Amino acid sequence: MIDRDRRVNARDFGVWVSEYDAVGIDARHRPPQAAIEQARGCAFVVCSSLPRSLESARALGMENIGACEPLFREMGMPYANWRFPRLGLAVWSVLFRLMWAVGYSANAEPFREARERARACAERLAELASLHGTVLLVGHGSLNWFIARYFKSMGWKGPRKSPRKHWDFAVYCHHQAM
Repeated sequence: MIDRDRRVNARDFGVWVSEYDAVGIDARHRPPQAAIEQARGCAFVVCSSLPRSLESARALGMENIGACEPLFREMGMPYANWRFPRLGLAVWSVLFRLMWAVGYSANAEPFREARERARACAERLAELASLHGTVLLVGHGSLNWFIARYFKSMGWKGPRKSPRKHWDFAVYCHHQAM
């Protein structure tokens, strides 16, 4: 488990992000039954290469991972090497995500490249869906939101708003499959 309540400087925020990416899931937070049932109905499972993605798939009851690809990793979080000020992790997260969206990308993939990677993810998932029928992506927040946008631009149907919380899920269907 990783401490989410501490105050850090910007440089230490980068260390915390690396630590967060290296740990798995908190075993105390189990997936809801609805998510487990939805996952069971999928023929093919895709995970990112981050430990929490693989552990989440297993918590959903998925033992056979069809693809574990770095392509599906979370969009990187930029950070600076500043020693001051010391702020809460949530404050740094919001601040750096906003800065990232307007062009700041120190220590991270630039926003434009991350969006293009999300497009590639949507195309890869569409390809896998055409091969396997149903695909479960055990992904990450920011990337999932962008994939959803690309799915909709590709003619897929899904919820109006993308899920925002841990273990939330969304189902997207291509109009030809409906």
